[in-house]
Amino acid sequence: MKNGRWGGSGPGIFFRATTTSNPRASLHVANSPFTQKALQSTLCGALLFLAACAATELPSPTTDINSATTVADWSAFTIGPNDLVHISVLGQPDYSPPAVGVRVAPDGTLSLPALGSVAVAGKSAAEVASFVEAGLKKYLLEPSVSVAVLEQSSRRFYVFGDVNTPGPFVMDRPITALEALAHGGGLVSGANGESVVIIRAHGEDIEVIPFNAETPGPDGLVQVLPDDFVFVSKAGVGVFSESVLPYLQGIGFTVTQVSSVALAYDRIYND
Repeated sequence: MKNGRWGGSGPGIFFRATTTSNPRASLHVANSPFTQKALQSTLCGALLFLAACAATELPSPTTDINSATTVADWSAFTIGPNDLVHISVLGQPDYSPPAVGVRVAPDGTLSLPALGSVAVAGKSAAEVASFVEAGLKKYLLEPSVSVAVLEQSSRRFYVFGDVNTPGPFVMDRPITALEALAHGGGLVSGANGESVVIIRAHGEDIEVIPFNAETPGPDGLVQVLPDDFVFVSKAGVGVFSESVLPYLQGIGFTVTQVSSVALAYDRIYND
């Protein structure tokens, strides 16, 4: 593959992938506030990183971090935007939100009786319960609050490449790499199942975790984390534009951003 640069731009976001003779890719993200563009920057960066790698080789990591583990970790499953949360104040219906639950706002807050807007993003259900109890002590003697997440939709992972149903998937519990592939409908005929990879972002760096989906073993039990990308090598050209672009548009990419990423990816795989 030739050295080159491809870029995509949009309001407040710019990406550049640069390849060297290793081949190795480095990502540069500028003017991208995490609180506003985290999803788009992570997704676009990972796709450009994959595009900068030869189709017949595994992508190379840009970090020495090794976070792969087969131990389920619930710590990442905190409350986030768009989650549906049920909060009940024992014996105090006037201080309890509707029984059907309350949807967390995009800014990570909940609107609660007496307390108004309460920041809950990044907190566990137990932490939110303690926080609400502390606030209600101004009005009640010994408030007892229970919090349950009815629907957790703020955490997602992504399956792309030669799978039957690529795209983003809601993650409401820890899952393994093989389970993630099952969410993607399994491999298409001719897919390179021996060299499937999990792409994990660490700031501007990328960790690559390979596993074999053809002959499942312990490596297929590695845990997938929120915002991970499970990528199956292409068996032919055209899969990217046919399967991935609708999902990019569906999560808020502009036409310019989608076109730039697609052009970079398809050029490399057609060279």
